[in-house]
Parts: sequence; structure tokens; C-alpha cells
Amino acid sequence: MDIRSGFGRRREIGASKEALIGRLMAGGLVLTIVSFGLIGIQVAVSVIKGPSGGSSASSLLDFFHLTLLGAVAGILMMVGGLAYGIYSERTQNEGTRQTEPNFRVLSRVCLDKNFQLLITDIDIEYADKPKYYVRGMLHNGLVGEFETTLAVFYNAGEGMTGEAEIQGKWLGSFVPYIGDTGTSTGEFVER
Repeated sequence: MDIRSGFGRRREIGASKEALIGRLMAGGLVLTIVSFGLIGIQVAVSVIKGPSGGSSASSLLDFFHLTLLGAVAGILMMVGGLAYGIYSERTQNEGTRQTEPNFRVLSRVCLDKNFQLLITDIDIEYADKPKYYVRGMLHNGLVGEFETTLAVFYNAGEGMTGEAEIQGKWLGSFVPYIGDTGTSTGEFVER
């Protein structure tokens, strides 16, 4: 099973949602900057020509309203992307709990409240508000990073395959397969 799909991109859980948020934010920013730039050019041209300029004022105002509409649309796109990002972050651990067979643990990390990587068990034990993450591959090839508890963090060793219970981006439990249970496909890609 290849963990890459399409044009050499990894198949990540939530990648399309993150891409949509990024496109909304970047598109809104570009549209706003271009629109405000055009408004600035229009104002500069009208100041240079003076009140009795050679062009009709109505065509200049029509173009001004169009660029103002573009700026408002860009701001609304940025606000919409931000709101959707906050909403998706708050609801990432909601949904139905599902059992994933052949969940492969790719890596695991522990971060303290300042997002410093904790390596040793002593650092993890004495850390202030640590967060535990397990990165794994589902049986269908999707890769994701899941927040979890200390017990599941220590139970999910890197390279292990087992049965996991997942709810959104939360890893509720991990039971490793011991020996050959006949369910392992052996098709994981070594990198």
C-alpha cells in the first residue's frame, strides 16, 4: 500500500479542509490588497486631474464601487476562512467513535504547554500540561496525527500495528497486535 496518492502528495486526514481554509484566507488577502491598490490608484488619478478632469465622473465612480465591492468580498473571504478554521479546530474531536483495524503507529511526540518537544520519560513526567500525539496510518492508507492520553501514548510504540479507537482527531485506545494474527497485510511502505 502506497501512502502517496495522485501527484505524489500524501493522503492526510483533514488535508482538504486545511487547503480550503488556506485558499480562502490567501485569496481574500490577495483580493483585498489588489482592490485597495486599485482604489488608491483611482483616488490618485482623480486628485491629479482635479475637479474638472477630462473623464466622466460617473465611470470613475462605477469603477470605484466595483473595487470597493472587491475589497469587501476579500475581507469577507478572510473572515469566513478564519471562522471556518476556528470551528473546525473546536469540533475536531467530535463525531462517532470508530474502530480502525491495522492502525500503524508511525511516530509519537509529547509537547509541553510552550510547544517544546519532550524526549525523556522524566521530562514528560514533570512537564506542565503536556499534550500527547500519535501519528499513524489507517488501514485504507490515510495518515493522521491524533491527540491522546498518557496511557495510550505509552501503549502505542512506534512501528506497532494494532486496533485503534478513533473519534475525529482523538485516539481513544490502541491495542497492539502481538505475533501474527493473520490480519496484518504487510504492505506498509518503509521510508
